[in-house]
This record gives sequence, structure tokens and C-alpha cells, in this order.
Amino acid sequence: MTTRRFNHVIFADDFFRSAANGLPYHAANRRFLRGFFDSALGRLGLPVREMAPLEGGGRIDVARLMARLDLPATPAGWARACIADLLPVHGREGLPAFDPGCLVIGWGLTPALQHCIARSGASYLDIEIDPRRFTEHLHFCARTNDPVIAAALQARRVDEEVFWNHASALKGHFARHGAPALFDPRLRIGLFFGQSLVDLSLVSGGRTMHPASVVAPLRELARSVDLLVIKPHPSEPALHDLAPIARAIPNAAWTGENTYALLSAGNVHFAASLSSSVLTEARYFRKPAHALIRADRNAAGQLPVACSAWIPVGPELGAMDFMSAVCGIADAADMAVMTNTADTAPRHVAAWPTTAIDRAFMTRWGFDDQSRGLRDVAELQLGRPYLFHRGSPAAGWLSQGWSAPDAEGAKSVGESACLVIPLPSLAETLSRQQPHRLEVRIDYRCNLKATSVHAMFDGVVLPGSCTSGAKRRSLVFEVQPTAGRKCLVLQFVVADAARGNGRRAVAAPGFTLRKLQVSLRTARGVVSMPPAVPSSVQWSEMRPVRALARVFRALRDSARGVTG
Repeated sequence: MTTRRFNHVIFADDFFRSAANGLPYHAANRRFLRGFFDSALGRLGLPVREMAPLEGGGRIDVARLMARLDLPATPAGWARACIADLLPVHGREGLPAFDPGCLVIGWGLTPALQHCIARSGASYLDIEIDPRRFTEHLHFCARTNDPVIAAALQARRVDEEVFWNHASALKGHFARHGAPALFDPRLRIGLFFGQSLVDLSLVSGGRTMHPASVVAPLRELARSVDLLVIKPHPSEPALHDLAPIARAIPNAAWTGENTYALLSAGNVHFAASLSSSVLTEARYFRKPAHALIRADRNAAGQLPVACSAWIPVGPELGAMDFMSAVCGIADAADMAVMTNTADTAPRHVAAWPTTAIDRAFMTRWGFDDQSRGLRDVAELQLGRPYLFHRGSPAAGWLSQGWSAPDAEGAKSVGESACLVIPLPSLAETLSRQQPHRLEVRIDYRCNLKATSVHAMFDGVVLPGSCTSGAKRRSLVFEVQPTAGRKCLVLQFVVADAARGNGRRAVAAPGFTLRKLQVSLRTARGVVSMPPAVPSSVQWSEMRPVRALARVFRALRDSARGVTG
């Protein structure tokens, strides 16, 4: 009989991501692993246990471990713990003492944990959801420091053509059921994908990185396109982490469109992110991908030398034949002894349920085979007033931060909103001798008197809005037209002006966009462009809400002094 390679199994996750470090701890992934492998390991007679922090029902005292590692018990300390040397705390404060007979099955193991396990002589199997999530069913990806486990994974590797085929099918779907381009086919567009605020993929050099730290290289990428379009992470409602990009890059816009519809668009020329898994997917849609940081979790210099690359596999990791191969139990006689049967005939390996991962996680992270794809966006007609209601051509200009328009107009959702408006070609008009300008007028209604709406155009804060009533307001400004301008992008920041006074708002601040009109004017008889003074202050040079309020008050008072 073949001797088993392991005498016990430990299920693990990133337990440093716990309340002791000021972070939410989620035990679901580790518990999923135990339930998923329970049958096979139980039939093989392998004892199992879990290692978890105190708040997760385990024995690991994360606060004391952080103190022993001389790291602060903060989110910044967690990031440093991801690449710290854990051998000095091996076997202390509830952290298990790994040994050569131990197999650790983990979910998202940090480089620090992988090193600790490998240097103790133990083996690990690190598992996650494969980043290529556009396939009909989800897959796992796995890596290991054990050559026997690596060989078992390679034997079950998902064929690369599966991903190419599914991407092609999705592109065909969106070509048939949506617009072929994002906003306007004349626009060259680059995409920037946001991520969750707490993500192991954002740790680089033991520090959590943010979009503000990559503005310079992103600005260079943005110069190669007409628009850099920001796509927030679908499960991250907070947008403050992405706001520095919109403030620092004049040709930035936002979108809430389906990720794979965006990657299928013919006028999208690249995808960028700090380290989003979407960059892995972009390759299959034949879009150049730009990762702006080097994440520790996949950096060769941070991982054990014996660590394999990520290997895509199906859900059959939980099957008996895979675990018996991992444990070195390969022949039918051994299997009969382990399962207490007398049958020594070769067994047929039954198919594993293809929907196993889908059912367990109950989410597809952007995949939606019912999506109608990108919307057709109408080109603006100069001089025509547009109302924002259901079915109006203007409804297609609501790119992000809006609810579905109704009879009253389009209501903002959250603290930011964006309009992208395709313009007609101005080359012929501008070839005449008479100078021209575009006058933009927007009428809106605030839901509260204290609601302040700040607008930005081409990276510049626009002059204050004119008040025509307690809540009804209008914004009028002028744009110097150029032959190369293909669209207008307006960004709005919504704030509660009463919040700084200590008053509590009865409802979230917001506004309803009612009407928009863009007219081509000659210089004669038209109010001149705003002076290049405080109104031209770059948003990136201002502290968002309070500074904006001060600038807008100064502009309003200045305008009153000139006209009064």
C-alpha cells in the first residue's frame, strides 16, 4: 500500500485581514473550502482543522502577532504583514506550527504565509476564482509549492482555447445586441477599471496603493485617446478613491456600462487599472492592458522559489481522484482500503457538477448574458433644447451617477455624476472668419435648498450657478469650440452645504437634471468668457467640497459686483 504524503490538512485564509487591524474579516471563503473538500478528505481518512483569528472562531490572536512583528494594528500594518517574515512567530499566539506532513489548503494566501508554510517543510494549495470570469461557468485557479500537486493541477488544466472561445461568443452577442462603440465611434477611448478599496491585489511593496499614486502614468496614457473613461468596481459604491483621476485628467469621463460590453467596443483602445483582474480578461478581447502597479501577491521576488504559476482548473478539485493524486494514493487497491470497499477494479471518474462554483458564490462579477450591450447615443443638435425624460435622446448622455429618467427628469445618485454629449462636426463652421463660441445652458432642480452642485469641464471648475428659485437653478457657461472637439464631458459633484454647519440633512443631497441646450454663438452680443482667475483653478489644486464652496462663493460675489 502506498504511504500517504500528508497526515493532516489545515484550511487557511488571510487571517491578518481582521478586526484587530481595522479591517472586515470574511470567513466565507475558508468555510467554503472546508465544505468543498470535506467528503474527499474524510473518505481518505485525513484529519482536518481550520486556522482563523479569534473573531472568526479560531485561536489566532492577531493583535499579539502584530505586536510581535513590530507592526501597527492598522490597515497599513496589514499590508506590511502580507510580505513580512512570519517564521519568528511560527507556532505562537495560535498560529499553527507547520510540518512536512501538513497540507495547507488556502484561499488567497499572502506571500508571507506561503513563505512560512514552505520554509516549515509543509505543502500548500492556494485557490481563488480564476480572473477570467466571462465564461459560461466560473473556474478556479490554483498554485502550489509541491511538484506532485502541480502535476495533478496540470493534468486538469483548462484548455486556453476555452477562454478565447467564450470571449468570441460574448463579442458576437454584444455586436448583435448593442451599439458597436462607446458614446461615439469617432472617439478614441481608454478604460480605467476601479477596484475594491481593500484588496490583496493592491498591496505593492508592503503598501496599499491607490489611484492617486498612478496619476502621472495614467495621464500619459490618457493623452493617446480622446477620453479616459473610468469604470468603478460594481461592488464598491464609494468613488472617493477614483476622484483624483477625474480631477487631475481633463479628458476623463465615467461609465456604468457592462464590463464585457466595454471590452467589446470597437473604439476602446486600451484597458488600464492598478492591478484589476479585468486586465487579464482584456487580452481575450484583444485590448492592450496596462497594469500600473506590481502587486506583491504575484511578484516573483515575493513568492517562494518553488511556487508554481496560477493554473486554471475546473471545480473537480473537490473530487476523490484529484485529492487521492495529491496525497499519493494512485491505485485502485489503495482507494478500496481508504473507502472501506473490496472492489479493486479501475473506477470511472464521474463528472463533477459544472455549476458548482456558480452556485456556491452566486455572483458573476460582470458576466450577464442578458445584457443588451452598449446604448446608442444620439449626437447633439446645436440650438435644440433637450428634456431629460424616458425615451429622450438626452437620456443616452447619462453616463454614470443617474437613476433612470422619469417625467421630472434625471435624478443624480450619490456624490458624483457625469454627462457625455457627442457634438456635431464643427470644422466647416469654424472655417469662417467670424469667431464662434458654444453656449451651454443646463436647468436643474435640487431636492434640498442646502444642496450644492459643483460642475467641472475640461479639468476646470465652472463658475457658480445662477439661482432662479429656492431649488430651481441653471448653469450657463461658454466653451471655446475647436475642430477637434468631438464631445462635451460634464462632471458634477453633489454635496450638502449644511453639513459643515452641524445640521443634519433629512435626505441625501441630490439634484434633478431637467433641460440642456447647446447653441453656437458669434462673439458679438454674447457675454465674454469667464476671466482666467479663480474660476480657472484646477480641481486637482483644491480640496474637494469645502474649497469648492469657497471658490464658488467668491465667483458669485465677484459676478454680483460686476453686474450690480
